[in-house]
Amino acid sequence: MTIIEIFFISLPCVRTPFCAEKHTADVKHSIMKDSRFDDIRAYRDDEIPAAVERIASDPQLESVARFAFSGLGINMVKAAIRACKTTSQIQRNIMYPVIRNIINATTEGFSSSGIEHISAQHGRMFISNHRDITCDAMLMQYVLFENNLPTTDIALGDNLMRSSLFIEICKANNMILVIRKDGASPREFLENSCHLSDYIRVRVTEDNRSVWIAQRNGRTKDGCDVTEPGIIKMLGMSGGSDLAENIGPLAICPVAISYQYEPCDILKAIELCRRRSEEPYQKRENEDLESIITGIKQQKGRVHMAFCEPISREDLEEIGQQPKANWCPLVAKLMDERIRKEYHLFDTNYIAHDILHNEHRFTDKYDHEAVNRFAAHLAKAEVQFAEAGVDTAAAREILLGIYANPVDAKNL
Repeated sequence: MTIIEIFFISLPCVRTPFCAEKHTADVKHSIMKDSRFDDIRAYRDDEIPAAVERIASDPQLESVARFAFSGLGINMVKAAIRACKTTSQIQRNIMYPVIRNIINATTEGFSSSGIEHISAQHGRMFISNHRDITCDAMLMQYVLFENNLPTTDIALGDNLMRSSLFIEICKANNMILVIRKDGASPREFLENSCHLSDYIRVRVTEDNRSVWIAQRNGRTKDGCDVTEPGIIKMLGMSGGSDLAENIGPLAICPVAISYQYEPCDILKAIELCRRRSEEPYQKRENEDLESIITGIKQQKGRVHMAFCEPISREDLEEIGQQPKANWCPLVAKLMDERIRKEYHLFDTNYIAHDILHNEHRFTDKYDHEAVNRFAAHLAKAEVQFAEAGVDTAAAREILLGIYANPVDAKNL
């Protein structure tokens, strides 16, 4: 498990309906000092010195450091960690340079747009499409940091809390814990969702702290970015009965991230192929970890992140005129429209679309070099499909769809 993996793993929020009874957050002071949220909040700065000491003393740190701090001895790594006294110092002195190195090593250019929608003075609820477990949120933190804007809190599922080192580093780096206990009753699930909703609302509206969450439960594996209405329902659990009054203060900003070569695309195609077979799909042990590592290390080509037009109060007032049952689906639909509008298509998308549909419709969008490169990627994928024992033709079609479907979503 690498430092990058640990610091920026994210899991989409739970999906549940509005609470049956009105559920409000009556917290009037900083959420970090409210003992009600000690089970899910990150460490405060006064807790960081003890946390970094536990991190530096953990016997698992050396194996982590070999990847994240290549070229530095373990004693130098421990000294750098112990020197951090606040979360801000951890992000500035540890995370920022490591993420920058990953961008330099695994991309051919990382760009962003829409930063004018973001203010350092006000918290926002960032909800993005979800293409990679780690990289989506990691890259957004980098953009914010580069533009002298506060980084965000990021939701993390408790099912990923597998070691003491993992827990300490996550809590030292603004991670919100999403409680997803196996075997939880519907009542417990609802209570946990309301608890998280309260936390997020106070964090955004009173602490002016931004929060990042993915648009769906699980990564997009077929190239079709669709926001789960349940995420909007979860956020609304801590508000009142009026849509604009409830959701408006959260200042939702959709985010679109686009990869020329999508992280874990081959693994996604294999997984989808298996899920579509008659046999029930069961994840292998450490399969999520494999995806995390692959997503970080895989060559991604060019990458673009766009901060879309935020959801305004006027947008919500208009939606609020519709029947209440339609509110969350309509908010989700509006988010999808803005994400699709700002999604950046690359040559890989157009090539895959032409191959999949046996056309030459988009030949002006790519050249022979791009075609040869994508063909080599397909050939590599087919070898892995055969090794995985899945239907190669079916998996190849799924892989092409990962890249081709965003073209259709743009209605080109």
